[in-house]
Amino acid sequence: MGFYVEFSSVILLITGAILFICFIISFYLAKRSFLQNPLFGVLTFCVFLYLGFLTSYSQLPKNNLDHIINSFDTELKEDPSLIVAEVIEILKPGKYQDRYILKLIELNSNYAEGKLLLNISKDSLSPKLKIGQRIVTLKQFENIQENLNPHQFNYSRYMKVLGVYKQLNISNLQFEILNNSPISLRSYAGKLRNHIIVNLKKQDFKKDELSVIQALLLGQRQELSSEIQQNYAAAGVIHILAVSGLHVGIILILLNWVLKFMDRWKYGKFVKTMFLLISLWGFALIAGLSPSVVRAVSMFSFVAIGMQLNRRTSIINTLFASLLILLLINPSYLFQVGFQLSYSAVFAIVVFQPSIMKIINTENKIFRYLWKIVSVTLAAQIGVLPLSLYYFHQFPGLFLLTNILILPFMGLILAVGIILILIILIGFDPIILSKTYAWMISALNNFVAYIASKEIFLIKDISFSLVLCVVFSLFLISISFLLKKYDFKNILLLFSSIILIQLVFIFEKYEKPNNELVIFHRARQTDIAITQQNTIDYYTSNIKEKPSFIKDYEIGNKIKIDTIFNIENIYSFSGKDILVVDSLGIYDLPNFNPKLVLLTNSPKLNLERLILKLKPEQIIADGSNYKNLIEKWKQSALNKKLPFHATGEKGAFIIKSVISTEGN
Repeated sequence: MGFYVEFSSVILLITGAILFICFIISFYLAKRSFLQNPLFGVLTFCVFLYLGFLTSYSQLPKNNLDHIINSFDTELKEDPSLIVAEVIEILKPGKYQDRYILKLIELNSNYAEGKLLLNISKDSLSPKLKIGQRIVTLKQFENIQENLNPHQFNYSRYMKVLGVYKQLNISNLQFEILNNSPISLRSYAGKLRNHIIVNLKKQDFKKDELSVIQALLLGQRQELSSEIQQNYAAAGVIHILAVSGLHVGIILILLNWVLKFMDRWKYGKFVKTMFLLISLWGFALIAGLSPSVVRAVSMFSFVAIGMQLNRRTSIINTLFASLLILLLINPSYLFQVGFQLSYSAVFAIVVFQPSIMKIINTENKIFRYLWKIVSVTLAAQIGVLPLSLYYFHQFPGLFLLTNILILPFMGLILAVGIILILIILIGFDPIILSKTYAWMISALNNFVAYIASKEIFLIKDISFSLVLCVVFSLFLISISFLLKKYDFKNILLLFSSIILIQLVFIFEKYEKPNNELVIFHRARQTDIAITQQNTIDYYTSNIKEKPSFIKDYEIGNKIKIDTIFNIENIYSFSGKDILVVDSLGIYDLPNFNPKLVLLTNSPKLNLERLILKLKPEQIIADGSNYKNLIEKWKQSALNKKLPFHATGEKGAFIIKSVISTEGN
């Protein structure tokens, strides 16, 4: 609510004061009352609601006068600014750029706040920035571009969830690294991680082995090849390549087992808890204190405390306590996919795993251990299933087999890797251990690649809407209530959620997609889709390749493209004729006056002459044209007071079957 509802600060203060006074009065009345006071419960809920609202609302950039977006709106739109910023995160590099997230320090010699996306053009002279380094540049801020095609992943929205609203595009000659960068815990963690990576590279690991080791132990995924990532995703174990709750949870379980002897000491539980917390945060330090690692370690720090209380209910309470504190620190976590998946998996394990475990009772220790792994894997997968289908639109059919065969060894893989790092940090050269670990990682990669090759078991391009995600989550919550207490009310709740799922399925099954013509944006290519009567006709200048945004379009419309056609010169849709003018520049056709003209492949023509001849309603230029020509055409259309739509600037051009609309 804090992100979407706006109130004045005066109303917030008055509401908070009244609510607090009412809460204190109800608290004392509840203490003196023999019977349970429902008013106190309602006011307690309202206090928590207000606390969350106030935290979210106060942390919105628009409510922070020092934030970059407030300065941008008033004075930074046109002129370059003197920017001092600190590197706080290294992102996976693109094909042509290295990417980082910066924390703004100074803006035109004044204090400023906010995060920036930094894109540095790649060349042989580009220095690799490190976490904690400060840079200075004189550059103009730019908006992060929205998605240009319908149903495409919105990178701008994703960055805003991370608190990043503006970007800088620079070359290696347009910035300087400051030598007086202060030493912080984050920069120290970054230097420690870089030191470990440098020494790991001396151990003669192969490229894929080293990239997986860096991902498994240090949270560095930048070096992972696309093939490795696709293999792990197809096998259903992509989660092991991101240092997250899985890794921290396994480390916690291993340490808890190793330190079990401390339980017999007088103050053993206290000492054990402190050692567990120090070890977990030590691992976070080695992993560079990245946001995802800090989040996971924070969550399992509460779990570590709860485990020592020897009460199962305390695990639920400590998880909710960690959830509350993390969201009070950073409310935007609520919208981050990793945060949602981590808590969904852990809550599902706590709630569902004991019930799954009871399905098979055996005294055989080996079989019981294997069944425990199966039950944990199933519970976690149940918890994350709705979110996984909504965000990733695929389901690895062999996930259970892969996890059963890999998870028993994950503890060993992590333990050996951490021991290897500690020996390296001490200063020794563990040749035998390095070769052993290289063999373990190589075997892991080969096994995952083998599972991924069985593509028949990978269900792709699943259309799963946000509404379905919500109702399936309600269904899982109703099951958890029924497992806790088997009564009529919870049975009714379960059947109501099932009926709700059926209604959503029926509605979405008979909901027809919009009849529309879409001219997509793609660099150096032309792509057109015509959706009519639950079919999609797809026309492209490159029939050998189906780009990812076309797959997104299929999923969004719940329709598969059966046939791919070459681009044609004339289209007619919703009473409008469209002429496609390609590199040949032919547009003078007898008795043909199109309402729309699409320019593709940089035709050499005089646009003003074309406009005088054809008298179209609008000119469209897609991504297959040179940028300098698009700018020239745009100016010509402006001179003739004719609407001009460049897909690289405004996004895909869409004509609905009833009315014509521009952009997304």
